[in-house]
Amino acid sequence: MKTGTMLRHLTALVLLAGLALASASALAQPTLRPAVSVDADVIRLGDLFSDAGPHAADVVAPAPPLGSRTLFDAAWLAATAREHQLDWRPASPFDQASVERATRIVTGDTVARALLAEIAKRQSVAGAQLQLDNAGFRLVAPASPPTGLDIEGLTLDPRSGRFSAMVAAPGDLSSERRVTGVLVRMIKLPVLDRAVAPGEVIAAADLSSLSIRADRVGTDLILDPGELIGKTPRRLIHAEEPLRSADVQAPVIVHKGDLVTIVLETHTMRLTAQGKALSDGGMGSAIRISNTKSNRVIDARVAGPNLVAVITPAQLAAR
Repeated sequence: MKTGTMLRHLTALVLLAGLALASASALAQPTLRPAVSVDADVIRLGDLFSDAGPHAADVVAPAPPLGSRTLFDAAWLAATAREHQLDWRPASPFDQASVERATRIVTGDTVARALLAEIAKRQSVAGAQLQLDNAGFRLVAPASPPTGLDIEGLTLDPRSGRFSAMVAAPGDLSSERRVTGVLVRMIKLPVLDRAVAPGEVIAAADLSSLSIRADRVGTDLILDPGELIGKTPRRLIHAEEPLRSADVQAPVIVHKGDLVTIVLETHTMRLTAQGKALSDGGMGSAIRISNTKSNRVIDARVAGPNLVAVITPAQLAAR
């Protein structure tokens, strides 16, 4: 093919490509976006119009506050398009664009964890939980990073555990809210992981733990799992129920009405007699015994199956 002919073909191809691009450009007319969500603090021309061209990145308005929206009417949109050299006109006076700020919800649990971490920079928080006064506390934050919270003005009363602070999404003062609550120390109690009835012996495998506020632990609540193992309930005990010393006892090995051997033993003698139990008793528990010969009622301590040891006056005085 001659050089002149090649040049003519190339020129034609270039012209065709130019016409195609011009046609495509003509077809790509800007279109209004009637509903928009933005995650920045400004609204750009390209947020409101598709195919906004070289001015798409132009800032045209501030974004609405977190959790809210802004309506732009046809007149404002037309004026903005003209100002930024965008070939767009409203189809009717009722054209409008609704712009909302994209957000995420920071839950109260997240806020509590952040505050606890901040308090931990000042003092030990081992075994402590932070409880908000408003259990349904929610913080509206920008949808995009950075995550975390800005915490200002944190105060904590060391005696009551009461605290107060201002929390906000990072760099967004419009989201700032006051939060109050209490820092509470927690303690673990041994509890049953299933219901246990009287007569059943509690084993280590039956136990789990329950965390409760330390200021709600009564003086009679059982804190040591060893005080439960090998014992039996005096009543039906439900799972995860805090237990008191009076709720359990040693398993009954002497029952009311049983004939037992009464033993009186000192360092110089050992006497035995037969008696009748007047009440139930577990190992080591004190019960009343009636001597079957003299009918005398005495105090004795269960020493084994059908075996009781007399409680001496000195032992009674020491009780």
